[in-house]
Amino acid sequence: MGRVDNYDWLYCIPQGWEELGRAMIQECESIYPEWEITDLKEKFGAIRCYDCGAPKEVSDIIKKYEILSSQTCCICGKPATKMSTGWICPYCDDCGDKDEKFYKRFK
Repeated sequence: MGRVDNYDWLYCIPQGWEELGRAMIQECESIYPEWEITDLKEKFGAIRCYDCGAPKEVSDIIKKYEILSSQTCCICGKPATKMSTGWICPYCDDCGDKDEKFYKRFK
């Protein structure tokens, strides 16, 4: 089986985070061109990216984008104002379902 292009993984994260995912991949590949994603997904309200043991600089970039995604609406990409309960995801005021229960995590 051939190598999966890192950008092919973007379909695995919510649309609102696609720009963050693309930027994360570009930054990581600029430091470590051989970098290869083994899994990319949404988990506990943030981007989760797994690889085959890249250098610490790449891990630091991934951590930065995990934090940024947890503060970004997973639907539209605007700054998040709340975090849902249950299936944990960040939402802006416009995208958050009015019937959903939220933690007012952001100001």
